[in-house]
This record gives sequence, C-alpha cells and structure tokens, in this order.
Amino acid sequence: MLALLALASLLGACAAPKYRPYDPAARTKVMSIGLLTPAVSDTVAVRMEVHPGQSFGVVGMLIAEGDMEGKTGQFTRAAKGKGFVCSKTFLTQLDAGLRGGGYDVKTIEVTRPYHEYAFLEQYPKADGSVDAYLDLYTDVVGYIAAGGGTPYRPTVYLNVRLVRATDHKVLYQDRITYNAFGDGGGAITLTAAKDYEYWNFDALVADPARALEGLQIAMRATGDELARQLR
Repeated sequence: MLALLALASLLGACAAPKYRPYDPAARTKVMSIGLLTPAVSDTVAVRMEVHPGQSFGVVGMLIAEGDMEGKTGQFTRAAKGKGFVCSKTFLTQLDAGLRGGGYDVKTIEVTRPYHEYAFLEQYPKADGSVDAYLDLYTDVVGYIAAGGGTPYRPTVYLNVRLVRATDHKVLYQDRITYNAFGDGGGAITLTAAKDYEYWNFDALVADPARALEGLQIAMRATGDELARQLR
C-alpha cells in the first residue's frame, strides 16, 4: 500500500500547489535570491505513468510498482557510477539559470525532513544578505514513459516558491514540468528533447552517460524557465 501511495504522489501532476503570479512591482525589488537547499531525491526515477501490470488489480499494481522500483534502482546505481548525484547536479543547473537571468545568488543550506518533498514550513530569518528566498522541491526527476510501447524521456517536475526575506510573504509560486503528461494541471510545460528518447529500459540503462546528459538538459531547461519567470 505504501508503494502505491508513493506512486500516486510521484506522478500526481494534478496535485500541484496553488499558483501565484509574480507581481511586477515585487519583481523590481528582488535583485538577490537566497537559493535554499532544494528537496530533490538522489534516486533517478524510471517509471511508466500507466504500467501494463496496473490493469490486473491490486496484485498487478504491486508487481508493476516492483518492476519500476527495480529499474529505478538499477539506473540510479548506473548514474552514481558515473559520478552523477541528482541533487547536486540540479542545484548547479538552477544556480546557473538564475545567474543567467541577472540575479545575485547565494546558496543557503537548510535542513529538510528526510524524504519529505514539499515547501518548507519555516524560512530563515532575514539577515540583509538577500531580498528573497527561493524554495524548491521536485516530484520526479528521471525518465518517464507514458506506458508500454512509448519511449522513456527525461522528465522533471519542479515546484517553485519565492518568498520575501523580511516577512516571508509569498511573492511567486508555480510549477514547471519538463515532459509533462496530460495538460500539466495548469503548470508551465516544457517539451522534452527527442534526441534523448529510449524505447525500452535496456536501451536506457545501456547508455547511462548519454541518458544523464539528457537529464541534465532537462534540469537546465527548468532552471532557465524559472529564471525567465522571475525576470
């Protein structure tokens, strides 16, 4: 049952947080951003949104979940063997995107509950070093296929909240999805690069270096889009 709840949480794009547009008046007052340690799993997901086994009742769903967890574990080990640490790589790409957007960026370490992927409940006290804090968490980072007979593509679901440093007022909140399924639930959606499609898991795990390159492109694309939204 826990595995099924995890699956629902992982791919529940419609369970996105509420959106808040970035007020142009607030935008002009934010020049420096404190990039808080994002909640990003170091597990590189390999999943299907609709696994063929899920059509065979509860037992089939458990078998499907076991299959996807096994592939996720295998690909994550291959990624780590290439020196790829998902959270650190994502932080680097986000930092580059924000700096490219003209912001001064300060990385701020925060402690998050283990394996909890959500916005922080409390933010650091303002010390005058930044104008706002950027709070980020991911629902999924990895390779996702729509179902059997469809390709795996690099996928990122990034949730974003910008809060004013002085009083923690939410200035902006959104969701950016790379390779979204369905209509994205109102999120900003980015199309996955077709140069990094894998029609089966064997092809994906056989070329981890190239697959990870595709995932880095997805991360950078979400970071660049976030920077555009904050301009």
